[in-house]
Amino acid sequence: MRTARVKTDYSRLPEASLATMAGKTLTDMTGNANFPDPDPDMADYADAVNDYRTKHEAAVETGGKFDRTAKDIAKLVLLQAMKRLSSHVNFTANGDEHKLVSSGFQLVQQPTPNDVPLVPLWVRARKGNQKGQLKLDIAPVKWRWLYEYQIGHLKDENGEVIWGNTVYDTTKTRGTLISGLASVVTYWIRVRARNGYGAGDWSDPVSASTD
Repeated sequence: MRTARVKTDYSRLPEASLATMAGKTLTDMTGNANFPDPDPDMADYADAVNDYRTKHEAAVETGGKFDRTAKDIAKLVLLQAMKRLSSHVNFTANGDEHKLVSSGFQLVQQPTPNDVPLVPLWVRARKGNQKGQLKLDIAPVKWRWLYEYQIGHLKDENGEVIWGNTVYDTTKTRGTLISGLASVVTYWIRVRARNGYGAGDWSDPVSASTD
């Protein structure tokens, strides 16, 4: 069985279901001893949840363009907050299914060995020993042949990282050296696992700055 984890992307949920899921995670994570230092903190998360639920209800009630636009903006903020919090849950629980379930987030369905690999539970980037270097650490993923990763240092007008088409690979889970980078620049990195059945989904991006 592969390492248990919760979903981090809830963008495909119907909006009413998203409001319900957000409320459940807020209730279950508030004061949850399994996650004493949530990121974001629960006050900020509550603001995002309640703002979306209020604006979603207004949009359903009026159907007006202003209310729909306000709801769409609040939805983007909520989805980002849910992604951050669920990623924190995965990192903190480290595969403990009891802790994961206590968060209120949805568990990822366990795939079989004859399937593409899961998303790495966590990814870390840190400074290398020399200028223009970073080191990459990846949570082990079962039934993978290798890991693929992409690097970006620019974002588009929507704040999304520009990845380009270049994909690098490594078989290491710790200390993969990424060199030839510009000095004193923040880079974002995302990782996926690959085996004979294909590649899994990309991880959430992590960032680090070079010396």
